[in-house]
Amino acid sequence: MLSKLALLGLTIAVAFSITAIGCNSGSTIEPTPTATQPSTQNPTETPTQTPIKTATQTAEPTATGDLSEAASATNLDFTIEVVDEDNNTLSYRYRARNLGTDSLDFRLDATSDQTDTACIVKGSSHEGWIYTGSQWIEFTAMYENFDDFWSLFYSGFNEYYQYLSEEWPETKEWTYTIPEKGTVTYSNIHINTSLPDSIFQPN
Repeated sequence: MLSKLALLGLTIAVAFSITAIGCNSGSTIEPTPTATQPSTQNPTETPTQTPIKTATQTAEPTATGDLSEAASATNLDFTIEVVDEDNNTLSYRYRARNLGTDSLDFRLDATSDQTDTACIVKGSSHEGWIYTGSQWIEFTAMYENFDDFWSLFYSGFNEYYQYLSEEWPETKEWTYTIPEKGTVTYSNIHINTSLPDSIFQPN
């Protein structure tokens, strides 16, 4: 599970690279769906995946009575930082509202050593945008329908969210060291925080 989480950063980075290419060329790119449509998702379903425990794991999260606080949240704001063995850093800030409903909206702001990118996916209105580093592009410029756009970005968010729900720590921040992969750090975790509408609009 932890190795998969570390690799998610690369998956999302590739997704942004693909969409940037699509923006520059004007072509339509059809990603292979990796998650079901918004109407059939249940993001707050009890996680069943078990993290891999290793001898080099650091700051291991401790399950507490607050575990359900993250799992039952309606709004979330948290940051993921992935650092690989070559010290390349990928940082993701996820903000999500209406968790556990068909109106899930989330925003991903991604920062690497090279560029800043972002996307907004609104299940509430079937709208979405991608920030390529210089401008916001509506998802319809690259995808024929919202389901394709949703599928590309939802799975990454859901993996991180479910692991957060499962391992909500008393310290509210933790880092895992993954042999031959790097580290994954959860930080700046805010449960049921205020998320204004402006966050889910291109700006």
